[in-house]
Amino acid sequence: MIFKNLLGILILLLNAAGLGFLIYLGILAGIDHFFPKEAEPDSRSSLAKNDPEIINDDIIPQEEDLLKDLDLSDLDKLDLDDFE
Repeated sequence: MIFKNLLGILILLLNAAGLGFLIYLGILAGIDHFFPKEAEPDSRSSLAKNDPEIINDDIIPQEEDLLKDLDLSDLDKLDLDDFE
């Protein structure tokens, strides 16, 4: 009997803590929505924003290299009727 009472009290306390946390998150969201923080000015120049820096031009390999690695011998055994 005492175990049921303690378990009930624990459940009520955890529910109250969860509701309190949801209310806290709601208040924070309301403060952010109604009183937004002022955005800090960007320290980068406008030229740096418009012109991205390219570090590696050769990200995509040449098409010839891709075709060299492709093995088409397995495609001869493929039954295309299975895909209809």
